[in-house]
Amino acid sequence: MLQGQLYKSGSASASSVTLHLEGNELVICAAENDSITRYVQTQLKAKSRIGNLPREVLMPDGDFLVFQSTPDVDSWLDGNGEGRVSNMESSRHWIYLSLLLVPLSLYVIFGFVLPWMAVAMADYVPDSVKRVASRQTLNAMDRTILDASELAPEDKQRILQSFEALVSQIDTEHRQFHIYFRQSDVMGANAFALPDGSIIFTDDMIELVDKQQPILDAILLHEIGHVEHNHSMQMIAESLVATLTISYVFGDLSGAVESFMGIGSAVVQNQFSQEHEWDADNFALKQLKQLSRNPDDFAAAMQKLAELQPENSEAAAWFSSHPMLKARIDNAQSYNGK
Repeated sequence: MLQGQLYKSGSASASSVTLHLEGNELVICAAENDSITRYVQTQLKAKSRIGNLPREVLMPDGDFLVFQSTPDVDSWLDGNGEGRVSNMESSRHWIYLSLLLVPLSLYVIFGFVLPWMAVAMADYVPDSVKRVASRQTLNAMDRTILDASELAPEDKQRILQSFEALVSQIDTEHRQFHIYFRQSDVMGANAFALPDGSIIFTDDMIELVDKQQPILDAILLHEIGHVEHNHSMQMIAESLVATLTISYVFGDLSGAVESFMGIGSAVVQNQFSQEHEWDADNFALKQLKQLSRNPDDFAAAMQKLAELQPENSEAAAWFSSHPMLKARIDNAQSYNGK
């Protein structure tokens, strides 16, 4: 005979009960009113035994029974002596195997499964959604970190004419590209693409390369590469899927664990972004080769950016959304049109 606690459905209070087995029935006796209740095994839902923790059994009427387990009751509830979870928990072979399989599974999920899912999801986003998202994004940035361009009108006109001529010479699936100039004290020398083909150059980027059109054309081709590969939508999908997966796998964590997972999620997403940058780099280099232009123009743009920041360490590359600039420069200088 065992002692247990019975929690009535809809109540947080518990009453003391005794219980014992009679054939295929579990008999529960309530001490406070001398009532006896019987349940056959098929009526009960028992959670698997985990170590020496008390057993928890749900009755068909919603009542909840908690009691310290014994081998006889465990055998009756589980049908195999200890239950699969308990067996796995106490098996050294399963422990050693889990030490191998858990990190391997996470590597496969974040390294291959999530990027594949993100690409698949992004390809189904309609152009109308991309246009709305891009317009709202640019409007929000204009209200916060972007200001009107201070470039001379003749410089804007000259750069745009060259850009239009360049776009007309390349073969792309996305034919609509809109170039915008903005000033930004926050972003500095930068250029970025939005999902609908809107491409923004900051004044500092124009000045950084001394308004040299061949270098600006190379940068434009890089940003067109992001649009062609649908990278913006992929990043949104990657971020969403990674966040949901981390929350599902690791549950409701707090404190230092939450901080750690935040860093981990950022690293994962930065690695996705680095892959995108390589794709866009190689797209630009391939187009330059096909146009009989010099890939060194793109290398020159990367060299200008490299002069703005101290040389990064290898460890810092894991926390950067872009690949190491030196590697990108070397890639451009050695590009052979593959």
